[in-house]
Amino acid sequence: MKRMLSIILVMSLVFLAAVGCSSAGSEDTGTASGTNGDKDKPKKIKIDMMIASWKGGGWPDNNHPIIKYIDDKFNVDLQIQWVPNANFYEKLNVIAASGKLPDVMRIDSPSQYLKWVEEGVFQDLKPQLAQYPHLQSIAKPEEWALLNPKDQIFGIPIYATAQNTIYVRKDWLDKLGIPVPTPDTFTIDQFYDMAKAFTTQDPDGNGKNDTFGFSALGNASLLGMPELFAPFGLANGWKEENGKLIPMQVQSDEWKAFLTFMSRAYKEGVLDKDFVTNTNFNEKYAQGKVGFADMHYQFSQQTNQQLQTIAPGAKFVELAPPMGKDGMRGTSTPTSGTIKVVLSKDVDAEKRDRILQLFDWWVSPEGEDILKNGIENIHYKKDSSGAYEMTDELKAEGEGRQSLLWNWVLRNNSNTFNTYKWSDPTWAKEMEQSIDNAGKYPYKNASDAYLFSSNTYLEKGTALDESFHKTVIEIIAGKKPVESIDEAIKEWKSSGGDQIIEEVNAAYTANP
Repeated sequence: MKRMLSIILVMSLVFLAAVGCSSAGSEDTGTASGTNGDKDKPKKIKIDMMIASWKGGGWPDNNHPIIKYIDDKFNVDLQIQWVPNANFYEKLNVIAASGKLPDVMRIDSPSQYLKWVEEGVFQDLKPQLAQYPHLQSIAKPEEWALLNPKDQIFGIPIYATAQNTIYVRKDWLDKLGIPVPTPDTFTIDQFYDMAKAFTTQDPDGNGKNDTFGFSALGNASLLGMPELFAPFGLANGWKEENGKLIPMQVQSDEWKAFLTFMSRAYKEGVLDKDFVTNTNFNEKYAQGKVGFADMHYQFSQQTNQQLQTIAPGAKFVELAPPMGKDGMRGTSTPTSGTIKVVLSKDVDAEKRDRILQLFDWWVSPEGEDILKNGIENIHYKKDSSGAYEMTDELKAEGEGRQSLLWNWVLRNNSNTFNTYKWSDPTWAKEMEQSIDNAGKYPYKNASDAYLFSSNTYLEKGTALDESFHKTVIEIIAGKKPVESIDEAIKEWKSSGGDQIIEEVNAAYTANP
């Protein structure tokens, strides 16, 4: 019996030692993969993102509280490379040439997106989308399909809204005894009459001839004032007519009507004489010398604050865009889906699924709360009354700096991405209402899905458009007669425009 017990004891010790070695081996493997031996916890995955940055740049390092929150929640190591927008594609192309793209990129250029889709650079996400309901709901099916081959989706669409519309100096209207126009009555002729009064009737009361009705941006698409193009029937790039896409460059009658209006405004001083060299509107509006403005609600509030330091009571208020004949009017409306967030084809299935899980949460109500407002007690806190307020740390950094991932990477389809928990309720409500108002007058480019399918446009389009635009500016500034637009149209068509029209419509016919 003693001998039998000894044998059993020895065998038990050997078994336990074997199990111990096996467990130790599993623990080492788990630690190496990031699971720390927890079989229920997925391994830690490193995710590289390359994102364009704008004013203020991205966060200085990857230890930001929101990144740490994401890392902990999804067991990832999120590494973001912020690249100034001005040289984003230059750097991205250099990295691409090395053969190793980041795992996640935001692509703002449709032509770059289409080029790389054709080269097979991105992951097709369509087979997985049904598993991620929050992510799938951020865009309509046609917006998911935009710029993609049939039955494939290589990018997550960025939601876009119309925000800008026409604003007017209400204090000037009051001084001149002009009522604020209503949406039902505001015409392009009334716009001109009011703008001329701002030029000629000294609305700022300083006894000088130093005000004008409106301004424009000489180097910008639609001169930065799309609300003045729509009333004359000019397309916002392209329009659909009788089953065919028509570019604005060939709209002779519409151009002549618009250019007659604009050249008259320039000659009479109603249009800012410096419009040719303007690069932004900010200073023009804040200096208190212009009566009409193109901007969005948030900018209007900032401008009003600046104005009131030099003219107490000065105030821009929002209007509906002016109407032309047959009620034509519009506010420039971006198309959701021309900007994409993409995954590199080299991302394996496990990492792909983790990224999509992250993005599904990202656009959910919980994700929006974190990515837009930040972390409670770090970026905001409740005061004694229960109201939210920014922390001193965020005030020092600047409001909005906590929401870079929301604004610069990916967001859902709400109209509240510029409002936060601590925003003044009246301000937040008016901001959302202003975005809704702008959306009532869509003025879309009908060729967003097809223009970049034209090889001729990719090769010649920029130069053709610049040459045509130069003639438009010269006509407005009185250097050429209005009728010379016909020569510009002829030149545009013969130098490649006709081929662009043919190629764009071939794509449109194939995928209407």
